[in-house]
Amino acid sequence: MPVIHYITEGPAVAQAAQALQGSPRVALDLEFDDMRHRYGRNLALIQLFDGETVYLIDPLPLTNPAQELEPLWAILRDPAVAKVFHSCKSDILLLDELYGVHVRNIVDTSVQYTLLAEADNNISLGRLIQQELGLEVDKGEQKSNWLKRPLTEAQKQYAANDVLYLFELTDRLDAKLAELGRTAWAEQENQALEEVRYTRDERPYLRLAGKYRILPPELPMFRDLFMLRDEVARHIDRPSYMVASNDRLAELTRLPVTSTGHLRNAHGLHPELKRSPFADRLVNLSQEDRPVEPALPADQRRFPFRRRLSGAKAAEADAREALLMTLKTHLADDHSPIMANLVLSNRLISDIIEQGAETTLRPWQHQLLTDTAQKHNVNFAQVAKPFEK
Repeated sequence: MPVIHYITEGPAVAQAAQALQGSPRVALDLEFDDMRHRYGRNLALIQLFDGETVYLIDPLPLTNPAQELEPLWAILRDPAVAKVFHSCKSDILLLDELYGVHVRNIVDTSVQYTLLAEADNNISLGRLIQQELGLEVDKGEQKSNWLKRPLTEAQKQYAANDVLYLFELTDRLDAKLAELGRTAWAEQENQALEEVRYTRDERPYLRLAGKYRILPPELPMFRDLFMLRDEVARHIDRPSYMVASNDRLAELTRLPVTSTGHLRNAHGLHPELKRSPFADRLVNLSQEDRPVEPALPADQRRFPFRRRLSGAKAAEADAREALLMTLKTHLADDHSPIMANLVLSNRLISDIIEQGAETTLRPWQHQLLTDTAQKHNVNFAQVAKPFEK
């Protein structure tokens, strides 16, 4: 059993980073809290494995995490060291958001498994370990509070298990992909992960408004309630759902709190929202006149392209879609429905119709689609180039 080092001090972080620097690859995972126990997204633990030693780096006791973790971030940025993850997108987005870390040379076992096209859904690490290695891994701590200290021994073992098997998994999956001639596919998909960067959503309330069917005249009120809830959550360092549920925001949009007396008896609101200054601001929201929420730019609206078309151009887009659906059927017959969906998912079909296959697809997808079109005498050139608007 590999040695497990639990590290809580800056000098020990630097020593661990120095030991890892000479490794050709490092297995990596993060535990973080995403609006479950505290406000925002908070890094709670960093797990690393070099084949001999597991390092559990605890950022919470560090006095200056940004500075003291920098030796680790240098390794993650180093293209000479492969970073082996399982399902890494959330992790690399968090690192970019909180610390500006752009991870290089990524190998994702979830990507490798997906390209085998053996199953249609994303697979958890525990199930992948069981399926490929025949080992049962205890996942009982998956939803525990990773911000609570001290960590239990069960949490530490769980965290270590998340990196202990990644080398064995990636090697096994890589061999399977090589047998199928898909090594280059995985390389392309992993390379693309390096381009995943965090971008701040300037209007996060819009997705929630759509879910709750908030009408355009109601949207300014909903927006202001959403932003006030976020401010209170930040103030008390608690997730926003503890201030008011999403259902309650929709209710308050349509039936606003109009007085402090009304507010005292209002259900489903955190006590802090009922105290000054937040209480006064909540009541005042019902009395304010607001301009109508400006529409999203055309390129940010859902399905903006097809909605703008009519006449001959709409018919041309429909013809593109029909051709792609024909190719998807041929892919399913020649390979499998799972493979067909990897190459022509609904999202990819929509993007290809507008942007063209050459722009939208990875080289491996493009080649597979080209070969299928040639085999079945389908005019692939019709969708290769961007749509001429």
